[in-house]
Amino acid sequence: MQNPNPSPMHFQDSPMESSPYRSPLSQIEHPTPSPAKLPPPRPASFPAQTQTPAAVTAAAAAAAKTDRGGSRSATWTLRKDRASASVGKLAVGVRLAAATLCLISFSVMAADKRKGWALDSYDQYNEYRYCLSVNVIGFVYATFQAYAEVHHMTSKKHIIGRPMGYYFDFAMDQILAYLLISASSSVTARTDYWVSNWGVDLFTNMISGSVAMSFLAFIAFAVSSLISAYSLFSTQNH
Repeated sequence: MQNPNPSPMHFQDSPMESSPYRSPLSQIEHPTPSPAKLPPPRPASFPAQTQTPAAVTAAAAAAAKTDRGGSRSATWTLRKDRASASVGKLAVGVRLAAATLCLISFSVMAADKRKGWALDSYDQYNEYRYCLSVNVIGFVYATFQAYAEVHHMTSKKHIIGRPMGYYFDFAMDQILAYLLISASSSVTARTDYWVSNWGVDLFTNMISGSVAMSFLAFIAFAVSSLISAYSLFSTQNH
């Protein structure tokens, strides 16, 4: 049996909800609002910087000073290169002169055998053998240095690395100059003793010629030592 008195919580569907009729307003589609487009940000404007006449003058002065400094540096570099080339040519000439003088000196000394009225020979005296040995060493060293200078002028490369080569040149020039002057002095003293006791002959004349070339070789090595000293200290200062 059905309950004639329905519960108050029980409701029937509303006739409006179950009716197939819909209001025309409910059938209108409402467009979805699009997000508002913001204008792009304007770039910040800064006041134009104007240079005062004093600033312009200072900038021009600085630019002119820089130009003068650059041209002065280029001029100094050019002068240094020219001086180095001149010193190199002078060094070659002095080295060749030293080698030639040493060659003449020890050649004359070596040929002085069984000469004079006593048929004396240079190898019987320590002073003469010492002078011949020093001139042979001087000839070999000067020839090597002349070749090294020409090699550097043509290929721009040193046979002995720098700066060690500067020290080597300076030390060897000093040593050879000292050895030549000491050997020449000892030969001169021995020859004077011979002449004062037994007079002049072909043997003593050849010895005198040899020692004269040895003295000139000493002068050439002294000039070479000045050139090597200039090269050494000018490199250290720059």
